[in-house]
Amino acid sequence: MNENLTKAHDSFVEGTGYLSSTVGLSRSIGQLYAILFLSSRPLCLDDMAETLEISKGNASVNIRQLEKLGVAKKVWIKGSRKDFYEAELDLEKLIRGGIVSALKTRMDIIRETLDTTENLVRKAKGSDGQEKETAELYLKRLDSVKQIHHFAEEMLDSLFESK
Repeated sequence: MNENLTKAHDSFVEGTGYLSSTVGLSRSIGQLYAILFLSSRPLCLDDMAETLEISKGNASVNIRQLEKLGVAKKVWIKGSRKDFYEAELDLEKLIRGGIVSALKTRMDIIRETLDTTENLVRKAKGSDGQEKETAELYLKRLDSVKQIHHFAEEMLDSLFESK
């Protein structure tokens, strides 16, 4: 393969792996998807694992996650007993299936953290003096984060669930 095409392939695979990790998915999930996305033919687990230099078990676990997200599917290849996969090329489906799911998971973690923190601060608010002032400051700042969080959840819902 042309050196520039090889570099382009590797850059896309690495960048997609990084993007995947920033939204709460594993790096391997993003890299596997990228390999399938750029491939002109379905690939088997052995090929994908070898390309990424990961174990076949790691590839298997992550390809199942891609299937659950609806962005990769198993395909039958006549004459082969191996499982082959191809990428979902509909990028809107990819966004809805993978990125939105990961973002919602992250939003849930943030909400749980805010709720836990707020409950602890409210228990401490009954204190006197400086501790009471500190608790009130914490609650005020937590409230501003909760407002931003609520806005972000509404935006996420309106962008992807209304379609």
